[in-house]
Amino acid sequence: MDENSMASIKIVTDSSCDIPLSVAHELGIEIIPMHIVVGDQTYRAGLDITSEQFYQMMQENRARIAVQAPPVTVFEQLYRRLTLEHDHVFSIHLSGRLGANYRIAQQARARLPASSSRVEIIDSKLLSMALGMVVLHAARAVRDGATPEETAHLINLLIQHCHLVFFVDTIEYLEQSGRLALATTVLGSMQRIKPLMLLDEGEIVPYERTRTRAKAIEGLYTFVEDFPRVREVTALYATTPEDIEKLLEKVDPIFPRDRVQTAQFGPSIGAYLGPGAMGVAVFEGID
Repeated sequence: MDENSMASIKIVTDSSCDIPLSVAHELGIEIIPMHIVVGDQTYRAGLDITSEQFYQMMQENRARIAVQAPPVTVFEQLYRRLTLEHDHVFSIHLSGRLGANYRIAQQARARLPASSSRVEIIDSKLLSMALGMVVLHAARAVRDGATPEETAHLINLLIQHCHLVFFVDTIEYLEQSGRLALATTVLGSMQRIKPLMLLDEGEIVPYERTRTRAKAIEGLYTFVEDFPRVREVTALYATTPEDIEKLLEKVDPIFPRDRVQTAQFGPSIGAYLGPGAMGVAVFEGID
């Protein structure tokens, strides 16, 4: 076995990936918590505030809620620790067009001594479990003995083959966050519908106009159906787990419902989408 094949590799991401902490711990994934600002209080997503607490706060407290990337020192201290223990670090983050994590991670890497082990900062152009799928597959490959070169190649392929579509009950949270790539005139016409949104090259763009929640859930199914082959599906919800059953019933004929994973939009993404949001992440497989 050559030296490269024995390289120790660590996978890092941020809390926008919506991976449960127990799963991350099992696979040795480091998750950097994003900061959730509610009024004058700041919480670290997944550590100081749970999803349930966050949504309760969001629905009860009309104070503006914001998401912030952690300071550069958080990234820097983590990279310094990990480079003492590992030969390679792959740090895979929320789309650079939707948050500052990628840029701040690059700043942190620039502060490391040249002699440090290699740290690669990657803009996933994704969010939620579409990012989560990339991170999970990369971590499993590392666990199974992938080399740094194989891991880098796999991550790039995964980013191209993981997709996300979602809808929101109201666009007010996306509008407030400035995360929606639309003109104001278009926003006005979307107030009365349940628009399906798609991630396209790291930006949130309209996918389909639907007028009711039932039609929006149908649109999630249609998104899955449109792929010629599907390897993994994760159904996502903010505050309505009961609606997942409606989606599973529709998806079952084309993708077995017992293979569909379910996850909740955590605070890092829920702050953009608001209560009532739902979505699906799809991994279409790699040839």
